[in-house]
Amino acid sequence: NKGHRALSRYRKYGENRELKRSIEQFERALDICPLDHPCRAAAQSNLALAKLINHRADDAEVSLDVPLSLYRNALAARPFGHADRPSTLIQLAIVHFTRFEKGKNEADVAQAEAFLRETMDHTSAENHEYNLACAFVSRFMRLGDLRDLEQAISRFSHAVDLTPDGHPGKSSRLSDLGTSFFTRFERLGELRDLEQAIRRQRDAVDIAPDGHPHKAVHLDNLGISLKARFERLGELTDLEEAISRYRDAVGCISDGHPQKSRYLDNLVSCIFIRFQRLGDLRDLEQAISRLRDIVDLTPDGHPDKPGHLEHLGGCFLIRFQRLGDLGNLEHAVDLMPNSHPHRCFLLHELGTHLRVRFDRLGELRDLEQAITRFRDALHVTPDGHPDKPCRLSNLGNSYVTRFIRLGEPSDLEEAVSSHRDAVDLTPDGHPHKSVHLYSLGICLTTRFQLFGERSDLEQGISRQRGAVNITPDGHPDKPGHLNGLGVSMRARFELLGELCDLEEAISMHRAAVDLSFDGGPDKPCNLRNLGASYRDRFCRLAEPSDLDQAILYFRNAVDIIPDGHPHKPAYLNDLGNSFLIRFEHVGEPSDLEEAISRQLDAVELTPEGHSEKPLCLQNLADSFKARFDQFGEPSDLARAISLYSQAACDSVGPIINRFHASHKWILCARSQRHQSLLHAYSTAIALLPQLAWIGLPLLRRYSLLVQGADVVREAAAAALDSGCPEAAVEWLEEGRSIVWGELFQLRSTYEELSSVHPVHARRLQELSAALEHVSATHERALSLPSEETPTQSPRHSATQTQSLEQDTEKHRALAIKRDKLLQEIRGLPGFERFLIHKEFSQLRASAHSGPVVILNAAQYRCDALIVLAESENVIHVPLSGFTLKRFGVLQKSLDSLLGSARAILPDDRGGFPASRHDFSWESILSTLWKGVVKPVLDTLGLSVRDVLGGLSRIFWCPTGPFMFLPIHAAGLYGTQYSEPGHKVFDFVISSYVPTLSILMPPIRDPNSSGNIRILAVPQPSSDGQSRLPGVHTELDHIREIISNSPAQTTLLESSIGTVEEVLAMMKDADWVHFACHGVQDSETPSSSGLCLADQRRLKLSDMISLSRPHGGLAFLSACQTATGDKKLSDEAVHIAAGMLFAGYGGVVGTMWSISDRVAPYVAKNVYEELFASGAPPDYREAALALHNAVGRLRDNNASFVEWVPFIHVGL
Repeated sequence: NKGHRALSRYRKYGENRELKRSIEQFERALDICPLDHPCRAAAQSNLALAKLINHRADDAEVSLDVPLSLYRNALAARPFGHADRPSTLIQLAIVHFTRFEKGKNEADVAQAEAFLRETMDHTSAENHEYNLACAFVSRFMRLGDLRDLEQAISRFSHAVDLTPDGHPGKSSRLSDLGTSFFTRFERLGELRDLEQAIRRQRDAVDIAPDGHPHKAVHLDNLGISLKARFERLGELTDLEEAISRYRDAVGCISDGHPQKSRYLDNLVSCIFIRFQRLGDLRDLEQAISRLRDIVDLTPDGHPDKPGHLEHLGGCFLIRFQRLGDLGNLEHAVDLMPNSHPHRCFLLHELGTHLRVRFDRLGELRDLEQAITRFRDALHVTPDGHPDKPCRLSNLGNSYVTRFIRLGEPSDLEEAVSSHRDAVDLTPDGHPHKSVHLYSLGICLTTRFQLFGERSDLEQGISRQRGAVNITPDGHPDKPGHLNGLGVSMRARFELLGELCDLEEAISMHRAAVDLSFDGGPDKPCNLRNLGASYRDRFCRLAEPSDLDQAILYFRNAVDIIPDGHPHKPAYLNDLGNSFLIRFEHVGEPSDLEEAISRQLDAVELTPEGHSEKPLCLQNLADSFKARFDQFGEPSDLARAISLYSQAACDSVGPIINRFHASHKWILCARSQRHQSLLHAYSTAIALLPQLAWIGLPLLRRYSLLVQGADVVREAAAAALDSGCPEAAVEWLEEGRSIVWGELFQLRSTYEELSSVHPVHARRLQELSAALEHVSATHERALSLPSEETPTQSPRHSATQTQSLEQDTEKHRALAIKRDKLLQEIRGLPGFERFLIHKEFSQLRASAHSGPVVILNAAQYRCDALIVLAESENVIHVPLSGFTLKRFGVLQKSLDSLLGSARAILPDDRGGFPASRHDFSWESILSTLWKGVVKPVLDTLGLSVRDVLGGLSRIFWCPTGPFMFLPIHAAGLYGTQYSEPGHKVFDFVISSYVPTLSILMPPIRDPNSSGNIRILAVPQPSSDGQSRLPGVHTELDHIREIISNSPAQTTLLESSIGTVEEVLAMMKDADWVHFACHGVQDSETPSSSGLCLADQRRLKLSDMISLSRPHGGLAFLSACQTATGDKKLSDEAVHIAAGMLFAGYGGVVGTMWSISDRVAPYVAKNVYEELFASGAPPDYREAALALHNAVGRLRDNNASFVEWVPFIHVGL
């Protein structure tokens, strides 16, 4: 009895402990029951039933062998005619059927059917019919034969008819009959079967008393049938009753019952359907509440739990869609198991809605979270999934949006990568192919606008043209694709100036506007870009109607874009700018007021930290400056200065915009002698290294630096005006030779950082080395097409182009990574200004071998700044007699003397021909002496008497136009000045340096290696230049000097003279001597170089790849090796500087063309002096040796054009 009571409680409440207690009591009863006791069979059957129920509850983890054995023993004790034999046979059949469901052994089915046949032969009529019906249902469920189901319905009906009212089993038989009708309805779809099912199940519910163990089952079955009739007929009353029945079923059983979660799930299903039908939010809230209960009741690891979580997540998603609260969507994602296949969908959905909210409200945290969710969704999306390209595209779009907001280059690189993958994964013909092509094209065009790589622009146009071509007319995406292509064509117009590109852009934008419907989300953008195209055409052709059209379209765009839209400020800015342009051309004051009004709105609506804020500030400042120019109101200029300073000092936004703002700030402040002038210069100089970012190709960096060509020298002049010569020196060092300086930084050892933060130092060294290698490789690859033009197959060209693009992206990626690491390092205590710039207290150590004289040339003043190692202050020498006008006269005279043609004469090693004119060298050199050199020497207190014991060294650091004047030859050369004391070389040994930093003391003793290896590179036969007979004489001199010297010296000679051979040998050599033609490339300064085999050059871009210990001499016995580029005079874009930054301590170079007759003589004299002592030669003595060699030339009556070109650069 205790066992039965426990089993009854289990059936009612579903508590596992009651089932275990039941088994324990039945086992105890069987243990104490004698073998021959008449109740032993009953005890065995009771225990078998409990074990069978336990098997079902534990999902088959409990073996069926035990209940099967117990039932067999009970059957053996119940012979034919025994009243309990039929029920035992049925139980045995049930056990065999259960085992068949698990193992699919046909022997179990045969045995079960045998037991049921015997049962039917020996049971009462109603039991017989009921048992037979159960058997037919079992076989129907196994085989699906409809005849078995028909037989089951017939037998169940007969059993119900035979079962008297009040019988405890009648409700179950009615419910089973109803379930059979429902099964036939599901099979055949006959509504009358469903009606019969409902009638029988309702009867079962009505006659089952409260507390009946099967009451909940009957209610649940009735609910299922009522729900089905609702789905068939749509009668809401059926759904309402189904909900009521399900709710009653749930109320009949306690928490912990194994069926509780299933009944709750059925209830939730109906409540959710009612919500979908009526939209009453209370139903959705009920569904969520019940689903929470289901999740709580379902143990972890249960196979149904993921489904319940998914259902709950779906409800949260719907509630989000209804209420707009993203917390619901976040709940949906959090509830979804990581491994669930729908998790990636929910993550992506959450990312999409976060992105939509960002577009609406402009909150950056929404965009950040959207990117995170998109990235997470992509991570769990398997390869080959059909949604992967779209998810990549959405992630890419979000990266682009964040780039536009913050201006972080890494976001743009990520966007290009994501969109490229989306395109690659989408097959041709797929409906989304055009969208992915369009998105990739926009990204590539945007990247072109940031980095200036023309290949990006051409690819962007190609992708967008492809998107337009495959998008059918009438497709909703067509206007957007046309608009994107128009943007790219306009970008190409701005690059190349081809009017046909602009006309095509206007055509594309006009078509986009015509095809986009009023009220559509893309209409404002299409109008804006059409307006921009007309504005650009006005700027090109000055047709007033174009500007009027631009204003009209901009105004329409502003009017229809909603308030609060993140892009509205940009539209207002465009409209304001167009009004300003019209004011500048027409002079109508109302246009200027309109411009200021619109631009003020743009500034106020643009959030702090937005990448477009500096441009908006700058444009507003332009308008205030224009109003000041028109009306002279000082407050307008003050406002302009304030706005320019805000734009320049902003920490985000394109560097080019911020630099332009700083330049305008300088002009305004300088015109009024405003107190912020030095701050403006300081800001501009700090932006120069960012303008010429190390992640860009060399040519692009130099082209950008042209825009800041004069800023540094003017800044130094302003600092001198303010009595700050030390600041002037610091700025001149910080803002000149930027490209070389950054490459030099890559080779630093970072000793101070390493001693405190070794991990950061190691990471920085690794990144710097990788960046240097990739940069050198990339520059080398970029230079090949201009030199090597063999016929290549299209496939080879495509592969080469792809490889270049990959190198470019890798170069940028490493630069971005290094920038981020530097930001991290600058966040460490004591390293706030790590690698930013040196202070004067550090720079003066560069004057360890003699005074360094910086010659600064600005618009209104020229000055010499003398740096002495032992002096804490700069010695300032105003060069009052020198002006930019004087520079112009000198340069013109010098050009005339040298000749304006670049023909190469047989007597010269490239560059300009020797002078055949009668212009006066004496006048040029005397002007330099009086106006520059003598004031410096006088300030230093040097006299001829002081040099009797030997000449001291001086290092000239010229800027701007000083770069192209022979300071080392300055003096008075008339016969009346033949005595010492009238020329610079009478007082000092002159060397040139591009920066102070290049003179920093070497880390190791330059002669510590003992044996000196000298590489000699003579003119190759295949250089494509005129022959230089003197080269052989020159090398014979060097061989003879080295062979006769007791110093340990090894001469390495280039045999074929290819660029690759020479570069490889330079890495192993301590010194290098070139005797060949040299070229200063005026079109592409970084392509300047030494002419080698196969008509190729050893270029500046090749020298970047050299990484060698500091020290050694580079003797460049070639033309134009230290000429430099006039547009980039402060960047030292010449071969001699390249050798210095490659690691050579000193360089013998030439300012222009040299004579093939003179070059061997100079080389011979220099090497004889260097090797004269018998000790290992010291490259630091090369300046003195050259000084003496050129002196001998002069003593032999050499002309100015023969001896003046030779100079020494470096230490």
